[in-house]
Amino acid sequence: MIRMGILGCAEIAFRRFLPAIKDNKDFTCVCIAEEYDKSKLEQFEKEFGLKSADSFQDIIEDENIDAVYIPLPPALHFPYAKAALEHKKHVFVEKPSTTKYEDTNILVDIAKKNNLVLQENYMFQFHAQITEIKSLLDDGVIGDIRLIKSTFGFPLREANDFRYNKKLGGGALLDAAGYVTKLARLMLGDTVKVDTATLNYLPEYEVDMYGSATYSNSEGCVLQGSFSMDSYYQCCLEILGNKGRLFTNRIFTAPPGYVPLLDIETNEGKKQIKLPEDAHFARSIEKFLEAFENENLRNQMYKDLLIQARMVEDIKLMSKR
Repeated sequence: MIRMGILGCAEIAFRRFLPAIKDNKDFTCVCIAEEYDKSKLEQFEKEFGLKSADSFQDIIEDENIDAVYIPLPPALHFPYAKAALEHKKHVFVEKPSTTKYEDTNILVDIAKKNNLVLQENYMFQFHAQITEIKSLLDDGVIGDIRLIKSTFGFPLREANDFRYNKKLGGGALLDAAGYVTKLARLMLGDTVKVDTATLNYLPEYEVDMYGSATYSNSEGCVLQGSFSMDSYYQCCLEILGNKGRLFTNRIFTAPPGYVPLLDIETNEGKKQIKLPEDAHFARSIEKFLEAFENENLRNQMYKDLLIQARMVEDIKLMSKR
């Protein structure tokens, strides 16, 4: 049984992580701590029966805890993940792993040295629909791929949301863009790179609010991505081939029980097929567990972390204002 501690009473911990881990017999949540808004603790204690720790450091130093989950704002990921890894704790951290490549590289080095799991929770990558879409592409349902497009955008949130706070690691690049970038990695493989990028600002906000990037691989396949924190909801993947087109509109956020729909259009006509429903948060936690005993998987996670962090850094540099 893996004993988990949670650093922070974030919404994603309440709505997604705890319900998923409650259904996994290999994990138990030992305790939770909150250092910024302790009023939230009561809700977590009541709903999930969790014991409260006095501080994040208490959880990190607790010898009875095997792993920590970090759902804090991005700027806080590095110091707490570093402390946890140094105390020989496996780390399951929300995306992005850190706010800069150098910090992610430090975390990877510590995790490698101590044979620890360090997983960045882009859970959509483990959804069964990704595997199914790749299988259809391999079968040539739309022929040779000519272009991939993806968009992730959502409406404005409350003004005090951490996404609009520069000191907390806010901005579209570290939020919505990370999903599109991770999808580019999944679709284009190890040789993926960023070719062009823009980050755009709005007068009333201190962080980037929308932007776009173009990615390619050594074979010349291209993904055009866009991302936004001030738009109507968009969550789509479109793939154009020389014989047809695929389109689906919940590629990043399909909830448990939701059946994704895939539109397929070719010269023979149009059809819509159902993709597998899945619980990608649960799948991500299962992958975290698998990595405890699988060195190859841990090494793959390290590699993926560095590729992701490098591409995000490249977007930042290409868009520097």
